[in-house]
Amino acid sequence: MHHTCRPRQRSARGSRRPVTLVLAAALVTAGCGSGGDEPSAAVATNTVASTLARPPSSGATSRPVNTRPGPVEISDGLLTADRRTVWNPGVTYGGGGIPDRAEVCASLAPSGADDTAAIQDALDACAAGQVVELAAGTFNISGPGLELRASHITLRGAGPGQPGSGEGGTRLVKADRDDNAAGAILYVGNNAAEFASSHDLAADGVKGAHTVTLADDPGLALGEYVLIDHDTTNDPDVVWNEFHGPPGDGSRRWFARQDRSLSQIVEITAVDGPTVTFATPLHWTFRTDYQAQLSRYGDGDGNVRPFVEWAGIEDVYLYGGMEGDFHGNLAISACAYCWVRNVESNYNIGTAIGFYGTYRSELRDSYVHSTADPNPGGGGYLFGISNGGSDNLAENNIFWQGNKMLVMRASGGGNVFAYNYLDDGYGSYYPDIVEVGLNAGHYTTPHMELLEGNQAWNADGDSYWGNSLAITLFRNHLTGTRRDVAGLGLEDRLNRRIAALNQYHYGYNFVGNVLGEPDMALVADQRRFVYELSAEDVEVVPVWQLGYVGEDPGQPYDPKVAETTLRHGNFDFVTGEQHWDDAVATRDLPPSLYLTDKPEFFGDLPWPWVDPAAGTTADLPARVRFDRIHGL
Repeated sequence: MHHTCRPRQRSARGSRRPVTLVLAAALVTAGCGSGGDEPSAAVATNTVASTLARPPSSGATSRPVNTRPGPVEISDGLLTADRRTVWNPGVTYGGGGIPDRAEVCASLAPSGADDTAAIQDALDACAAGQVVELAAGTFNISGPGLELRASHITLRGAGPGQPGSGEGGTRLVKADRDDNAAGAILYVGNNAAEFASSHDLAADGVKGAHTVTLADDPGLALGEYVLIDHDTTNDPDVVWNEFHGPPGDGSRRWFARQDRSLSQIVEITAVDGPTVTFATPLHWTFRTDYQAQLSRYGDGDGNVRPFVEWAGIEDVYLYGGMEGDFHGNLAISACAYCWVRNVESNYNIGTAIGFYGTYRSELRDSYVHSTADPNPGGGGYLFGISNGGSDNLAENNIFWQGNKMLVMRASGGGNVFAYNYLDDGYGSYYPDIVEVGLNAGHYTTPHMELLEGNQAWNADGDSYWGNSLAITLFRNHLTGTRRDVAGLGLEDRLNRRIAALNQYHYGYNFVGNVLGEPDMALVADQRRFVYELSAEDVEVVPVWQLGYVGEDPGQPYDPKVAETTLRHGNFDFVTGEQHWDDAVATRDLPPSLYLTDKPEFFGDLPWPWVDPAAGTTADLPARVRFDRIHGL
């Protein structure tokens, strides 16, 4: 099922101001010193060993960047260079670890009245490297919500409390939602759709390169975050589906610059006149014959505005955010090395937790669930990456009871969605039509994204707004069945499939996945399971359904989807076998495509937890947590 959405973004507030805190809420100020340096391994949590690495550059001015040793070397014998990129995402891996900040600038307890101004004043007054600390209890948030527009600050609660209610934890609740349908609970960062200037590339920005040369010298700064993109109106790789208007139409700038859906955010590490070097490689080739440009983020008035950096939200429960895309419960935009950790998000309208134009930011160890609007239209999504967002990470989370668990809309590549548990996606007026689970799409043109180690009922790529390119699904478990844990009457009767792609989705890689379960059951009028379906048949349930037309069932399938999809080393429970592509040399699958070691959150559980050679799966930590929450 699909939707029409016209997102409305908010501009940033004015500059931070010094304030004297005289608040009704209980407030204790702590000594405020300096801080804000990027973390080293010695002062970070979720830390892996890190080194300072510098991409090759001929420039005399350069900036070292924290990177993880590695990243994982992927052989041409498994994925050729045109099918892969470097995945070194988020704060935990790409940034060297989430900083464990201890210095508290303000401690607040709920006032029993409106707490918005008290928390906002504390955020505005906090110095870099410090924490605004919220006690347990319910904080009432109203009006346009809270805004964190400064770098190197953590907003930390006492924990999200009892799952489902937040009882006993720090609860941030939109208290005026019945009278005021506008506003998220919390915004972090600036407006990712505002730019100061754009500059043509003098030559193509080639996939895999760390450097581009511009046609002029705009005076770029070290550490600046910029957007690389090109016009995709005539790009043969890109599909703007018919539901968009023509070039220049507003629908073609919802999540991208006008008509420029192929993009990537990069961090500048060296400048030598018009030659610029980045921390990460280009995930796609940006072509000058399609007017490739580098754009500087701005304030809407032509002035360059830096990203917010190293801002974190931790240990809180969020409830009742409103208004739609760019809002929801928590919206993070134009933010780099920012994180959301140990948060519960409940009852949102608009993407519950949205990453809009973010770089190496991270959602981890969280529980995102139960939208207030489980239907198409943008109100019922649980997590999304858009506006060129690149090299972000969503790891070890639970996503439950949304319309779409995950959407990627004009995302910028290098993003990793890994080791998450997804279940019971649905539409309230079509509970018997199976929604999509893993989905790196829902607006043209996500590319070079990695979905690894997740469990969901299916994977698909919807094409209503266009296509996705070169998406990799590695060592996931697709069960084939929604569990309907809350007893909503979800019945997998129509459009049931396990691994599928709509028309136009080209160059996908499905490698080492386990498809289905040994006890899968047919329902209603379903007659049998089949390995593959290439024409509509409502009586069968396929493992594979590639190239179908979701918005118009019965139309001929797009044959290019199957022709360009790599299927290698996947085990399915219909044939009871692991299937290999004879053209691919490597059959010794690596444990991960982005991790060099077992992640800490697996503890004593086996990893990799998906074994396609035997067709077995162990325990996924996020699934274990979910089952414990629901007494399963």
